[in-house]
Amino acid sequence: MAELTQLGMTDVASRKRSGFFFVAGGLSTILIVLYVFLRNAIYVSRGMLKPDFELIRKAYDFNLWELPLTLVGLALFIGVLGVTRPGIRRSASALCGIFLFLAADLFALRYYVTRVEPEKIVLRHVRLETPKLAKPVRLLHISDIQSGGIAGHEQNLFEQIQALQPDLVLFTGDFLQPVAPATFDSEWPKLLSLFKSLSPKYGIYAVYGDTEYEPGIKFYRLRGPELEPLHVLSTGSAQIDTGAGKIDILGLNLFHSKEPKWAMRSIEDWMAKSDAKDFRVVMGHAPDYALETRELPIDLCLAGHTHGGQVRLPWYGPLVIDSEVPKEWSRGFRRIGVPYLNVSAGAGSNRYRGLPPIRFLCPTEMTLIELLPMRSIR
Repeated sequence: MAELTQLGMTDVASRKRSGFFFVAGGLSTILIVLYVFLRNAIYVSRGMLKPDFELIRKAYDFNLWELPLTLVGLALFIGVLGVTRPGIRRSASALCGIFLFLAADLFALRYYVTRVEPEKIVLRHVRLETPKLAKPVRLLHISDIQSGGIAGHEQNLFEQIQALQPDLVLFTGDFLQPVAPATFDSEWPKLLSLFKSLSPKYGIYAVYGDTEYEPGIKFYRLRGPELEPLHVLSTGSAQIDTGAGKIDILGLNLFHSKEPKWAMRSIEDWMAKSDAKDFRVVMGHAPDYALETRELPIDLCLAGHTHGGQVRLPWYGPLVIDSEVPKEWSRGFRRIGVPYLNVSAGAGSNRYRGLPPIRFLCPTEMTLIELLPMRSIR
């Protein structure tokens, strides 16, 4: 009887120690959550969402590398305690499992946002009827390749473009953003070779983006034959005769694309010379210029720059778009008044100062816009 009583007392003491340990583990978990919240609140308060890409990199490393490693360390520590102290083994095993599960989830999320979505290329398909063209034209809008180094993703992108057989390719800026040891000199010939693999019958037209201004980028030094088959329009225009209607294209320079009032000077000059019967397209790197075009007789506006936010949250949308346009304009095709606007989420990801490609609920994309003759109404 005395032995049974002793066993019972031992079991009660063991349960008390186990319960205390589990409560301590729960409090530790709450402290970790509060610390994570505080660290991220500090990043936001310092201007991460303005955006500040240095802070974005720090937040990425903290949440998807330092934090899961810390959780693994805690899990191992708790596991050792559970092995050496049988009285808390059950609670220790539960907490160890929870921390390892959370760490595995964060490592998996890191892999997904860095390796899966940035490599996934979504084709968006739009059909737009117009009375200005008597036969279909397949217009492909791509933007922000922004490659840190030409590799499989870019090759896959151009293979898909070839398969689409577009009649006209329009690129709205940000060709390269080399990450060391890659340089502009090492990567530009590779990218130009990929553009040369395309053969749209009406050509490839482009405008300058932000990365063309970054240190070490020599894009502006290239002229004429060095750019072929690209036709770069920097506050310049081009007219394409399809034989069944004309397409008139205005390309804005980077500054004008970001400053609507200044953009209007170029747009109004171009419209004065353009025939209203032509299908009018304005393309600029940033979409801000479109804020002033809503009442103008323009058929289509194209832009990139926002990357769709790259990171989008359910029911909220993009965390940051680096533009003054409404959030809903940061990605996709829509009517904004008289013109239609397509803002590409980009065929690549921001690689500023070696930033890893980061995308969540916002995969890379390109948009095929089929311009179709207006159907008669009977």
